[in-house]
Amino acid sequence: MVAFDAPQSIVDQIASGLVDMTIAQHPAEIGFYGVVTAYAHLTGQSIPPLIGTGFTLMTADNIDDPAVQRFIYSD
Repeated sequence: MVAFDAPQSIVDQIASGLVDMTIAQHPAEIGFYGVVTAYAHLTGQSIPPLIGTGFTLMTADNIDDPAVQRFIYSD
């Protein structure tokens, strides 16, 4: 089973084995690129047709890694 997003409830389900992995968004990058893109539009600059904001795959093998845990959020 694969989930999307990283609330604590899904992290708990990974730990219990109910979920195999989740795809966690990077909300800081989403916000950053949203503001940068809005500014570019308002000032007449070109905007790329696709802006990647990153993601992290969380599994039982890496869920305790601090670099991965930073993308867990509370429900």
